[in-house]
Amino acid sequence: MKKLPNIYKGSVRNSNNLKSAHVSNKKIDYNPRDTINNLFRKNEIYKQDVEIETDKDNLKTKIVGRTEDHVITIDNIVIKIDNIKRINILD
Repeated sequence: MKKLPNIYKGSVRNSNNLKSAHVSNKKIDYNPRDTINNLFRKNEIYKQDVEIETDKDNLKTKIVGRTEDHVITIDNIVIKIDNIKRINILD
């Protein structure tokens, strides 16, 4: 039997590569801008319930608009995108 060459095994030093997510029934996206862009791309605004987690608050609402730096909810709340920790798309 022929001996195969050794495989390089590098170590993970960057903590960004160590992030993991708990699997559940909810779709979880850790990049709020990507989630917002996907909602608008799929024309899911006004239709899709979302849970927005910020530094100070946790809201269950619908996103109805956006600017470069903010999102607007159906409840007329303006949230700065940089303050959003995550957006969970609810079923």
